[in-house]
Amino acid sequence: MYGCKKITDLPSSICQLKSLEYLSIKDCSSLQTLPVDIGDMQSLIYLNARETGIKELPGSVEMLGNLRDLEMGGQILEAKRSFSQTRVRPIVSLSKFIWTLRLPYCGFSEADVPRDIGSLSNLYSLDLSGNSFLYLPFDFSKLPWLMSLYLNDCENLQTLPSISNLEYLSILELRNCQKLVKITGLDNLPSIEKMNMINCTRLQNPFNEGFFSAPALSISSRKHQLYEPSLQINLESNEIPDWCSNKVAASSICLTMPTVHNNKFLGMVLWFVCRLCDLHELNHLVVTVAHIKRSGFPWMWPFDRPNSHGEVSCVYYLSSVNDRPFKDLSIKGGEQITVENETGRGTVKKIGIHLLYLDQHGNVTTLPGVVDHSYILPTHKDFQQGISTQTTTYPMKSYK
Repeated sequence: MYGCKKITDLPSSICQLKSLEYLSIKDCSSLQTLPVDIGDMQSLIYLNARETGIKELPGSVEMLGNLRDLEMGGQILEAKRSFSQTRVRPIVSLSKFIWTLRLPYCGFSEADVPRDIGSLSNLYSLDLSGNSFLYLPFDFSKLPWLMSLYLNDCENLQTLPSISNLEYLSILELRNCQKLVKITGLDNLPSIEKMNMINCTRLQNPFNEGFFSAPALSISSRKHQLYEPSLQINLESNEIPDWCSNKVAASSICLTMPTVHNNKFLGMVLWFVCRLCDLHELNHLVVTVAHIKRSGFPWMWPFDRPNSHGEVSCVYYLSSVNDRPFKDLSIKGGEQITVENETGRGTVKKIGIHLLYLDQHGNVTTLPGVVDHSYILPTHKDFQQGISTQTTTYPMKSYK
């Protein structure tokens, strides 16, 4: 029934479908209610009531003991405002088997958020974006399997419980949480892959040098999508931190890597300060290991571009094990690396590179490279003439 915009109600007889496992009424915008006996559908695993006119779930929903995936609410900030006068009825109890819970733009205050979310030990995806709470009335200590957390557009959110125990968290979305001032537990997220903190205007840069140690140590055993950086962060910041050991106020950088001696190269943090205007415009990060070429190919990633008109930071961690350009290469020291923004669509103001190594005692450390401050980025025409036949380009995937 997905997208049936003229449906105004569901027949109560649907509750007699005792074996029905999947029910999607998403985008049935004229639908205002669900049958009161929907709790009789004991086999129901998936219920999606997103983008409907439903503002109250029947109390019998709490009887759906096998429910794994519950979704309702809106999709964008405008939907939140449409719920502002009549909030979705709070859900008192949820199935302990729920894996995915999406309740975005429901107008929830902290009093409306289901208290037992904090005890859903099987939960791996939680979306509470666009709600009105000041804080979350639960912590994450009993959510060991949580892999993705979406709190975008929570404009009143001021604090978050510590996320230090979320060993498997890979996606953290906090875009447009303008009152959020602090996040604790970031230094212990070994599985993190994507974080978005754009337009968190009160949030101070939470990423110290030690933050990258946990991902750097864990990435060697992690599988992630080919051609994507191991870690991507979008952040409301127009400065490269002081701990980043190699940096320039330019749109490109060239440096010579240090001799490693007894240290093993783990990878590098790339920190860009950019002026970006549109998430959907394609832009490319080009990293070249200049004197170690595979058929002359440079290695390229599409920017995940935040929707912002000011200067923001786009941060990437590239692993020596899993990420191009380092995959299967033995870094000994003395290699020349260039990093540049090739298309010129967005204005890159600053670039920083932070090289990470594993010392003989098993600790993550850093060594400075030698930056060539005379390096000038080739023109777009030179780039096209020199490598256009050897360049592989990959379509951008939206960061949402």
